Amino acid sequence: MNLNKCFEERLLRNYKFTKSIVNKEIVNANRHLSNARRCVKYQMYDLAVVSVYTAMFHTSRAILFRDGIKERSHICVIIYINEKYPHLSEYVNILDNYRKIRHTMLYGLEANIIKDDATYGIDIAEEYIKAIEEEIGKNQI
Repeated sequence: MNLNKCFEERLLRNYKFTKSIVNKEIVNANRHLSNARRCVKYQMYDLAVVSVYTAMFHTSRAILFRDGIKERSHICVIIYINEKYPHLSEYVNILDNYRKIRHTMLYGLEANIIKDDATYGIDIAEEYIKAIEEEIGKNQI
């Protein structure tokens, strides 16, 4: 899959979003990040990892929405950000790894999640949210 194919298959498409919708995605990301922290507190590391991924995914949607792009594919979100924002690729590669872990956990395959997976993800998600907020601030709608 590549970016052109994502648009051809309408997994990504142009759409006009308001600034408030973009900001709402950041709020959602922070809410999921808080959920991840609570899950770690109660040793629910698998749920923490799902919340980490969800936080990073909403963060990613914020920049797509700012760019006027609507998504219908998690993979295409990753492809878009990797291509358009190569300086964020380290975060996006981690996002993709957590996407795979989440998929394994949610669809019944065995996943051995430990505390370090959750706490590392929380730290990275927090950094990613800040990086995306800075990026969004460069070119407001």
